[in-house]
Amino acid sequence: MQGDAGRIQQTGQTAKEQASATADQAKQAAGEVSGTATEQARTVVGEAREQAGTVVRDLRGRVTDEVEGQARRAAGTLRQWSDDLAALTQKASGDSPARSLLSQAADGGHRTADYLEENGVGGLVEDLQGFARRRPGVFLGAAALAGFVAGRLAKAGTAGKSPQPRSPQQPVTAAEDSSTGSPGDAVRPDVPSHPGV
Repeated sequence: MQGDAGRIQQTGQTAKEQASATADQAKQAAGEVSGTATEQARTVVGEAREQAGTVVRDLRGRVTDEVEGQARRAAGTLRQWSDDLAALTQKASGDSPARSLLSQAADGGHRTADYLEENGVGGLVEDLQGFARRRPGVFLGAAALAGFVAGRLAKAGTAGKSPQPRSPQQPVTAAEDSSTGSPGDAVRPDVPSHPGV
């Protein structure tokens, strides 16, 4: 029996050693998997940052190209208007105040078109920033005035539009029908009307 007990004890000891070795191997394998996963995650994050940077640079380049193209087109249009004003100046009588105003407007338009062609939108933005730093009160006042004018123009543009035609499925509300009668007189196309009901 003592031999059997020794063998059982030896088998238990061997099993314990093997379990310990297996646990150590599992820990080592888990550490390697964790290290690999962390390295993979860093690689993915790095690639994502690089791609995002590329997309941002590409988008910035496209926007810049589009804005510069718009500035060139605006300069061309402004130059054409200035040429038209200069042509009107030639037709005006010699000492007329209108001729003087048209001439000044044509010269200003030509100078502005030249500036836009030479400096582009970037130069215009830099000049505006410099002006805002030198004279912030005037800049803010001009910005407020421009915002007010833009708001008034937008409001005037929407006030001149006629109301959208109503589809046959849209019911007439009591408020919309108040001009034709009492709110109870509103006709609702989605509710069938039956005489005597």
